[in-house]
Amino acid sequence: MTTKNPARTALITGASRGLGLALAQQLAQRGWQLIITARGAEALARVERELAPLTRLIALAGDVTETAHRQALANAAQALGGLDAVINNAGILGPSPQPQLLDYDLEVLATVFQANTLAPLGVIQAVRDRLKPAPRLLNITSDAAVEAYPGWGGYGSSKAALEHLSAILAAENPHWRVYWVDPGDMRTQMQQEAFPGEDISDRPLPETSVPGLVQLLEGDYPSGRYRARHLEPLSPVHEMRFALTVENIDEARHFYHDALGLPIEAEWAGATGHGLLLGAGRATLELLDRPMAEHVDQVEAGRRVAGPVRLALEVDNVAKTGNRLQAHGAQALNGLVETPWGDRNQRLRTPEGLQLTLFQVKKEE
Repeated sequence: MTTKNPARTALITGASRGLGLALAQQLAQRGWQLIITARGAEALARVERELAPLTRLIALAGDVTETAHRQALANAAQALGGLDAVINNAGILGPSPQPQLLDYDLEVLATVFQANTLAPLGVIQAVRDRLKPAPRLLNITSDAAVEAYPGWGGYGSSKAALEHLSAILAAENPHWRVYWVDPGDMRTQMQQEAFPGEDISDRPLPETSVPGLVQLLEGDYPSGRYRARHLEPLSPVHEMRFALTVENIDEARHFYHDALGLPIEAEWAGATGHGLLLGAGRATLELLDRPMAEHVDQVEAGRRVAGPVRLALEVDNVAKTGNRLQAHGAQALNGLVETPWGDRNQRLRTPEGLQLTLFQVKKEE
């Protein structure tokens, strides 16, 4: 079956760099639709250009401390059919170097609490009517929220308030999954601002904290406080690779790279042989029992034609792609069909004999 479940949608604040960017990149690769926001319009536009080929997304530059911007995020959530997750990642450190509390300007401290405590709640309030059933809400916190570090009183107390706010939100909404998550020390701009002039190259990159966040977004964890790097991965598998043995690699390159348009990600050649690694978007493993496999064959080709392995690729235009592949040696096993599950499909046989389904997912009105 080549139909897909409805895409999950997440709102990520502070998505132009650091942890927010790393999480957005990972979720886009996993098929999530995204609403991303950050204050820097230019940096956010670069992220939008990077992620747009991977998923459907809306990028809105602005400040989450502003009511109008939070309402714009809510409108974007409605445009994408609602939210499965909200990740409140945006925040500020405050003055750098940070003053001790007795010297902390109270008006400046109020801006830190506005960004780190009140704005996350404001985002959730703004999108509450756009949340799908059983949503996941992740509020990014810090070990400074629970440890009394001298010189971290402003930032730490704002995060401590966010943690208690999150716990109460979870108690008041038992059907939600509310997580307050410590990502650990990271090599980010904020961390550098916290330690001006120091070498922070020993800190892990933000990407090391992303798997734990994905766990909370896609797993089955109760509401509570978590440390991102202490969560076990859902699966030890990080990538699925389809290995195809061909008689003529130049012809295969011509078919899959030149005709189908798959980008070359790596190539190796030597006395032991020649290989190519082609990118093909998100990978999934589809398992069918024999009756279902026969049913799919009947729908797509009118008869049983496939063996135990068949390649299925989602494309923007089945007719156009199918014609191009046939011009480069593929054999059509049937014309275009409208499937019972709403896709537009065509079954082909590649030059080396591989069964290939091209499918075009029906767009929602």
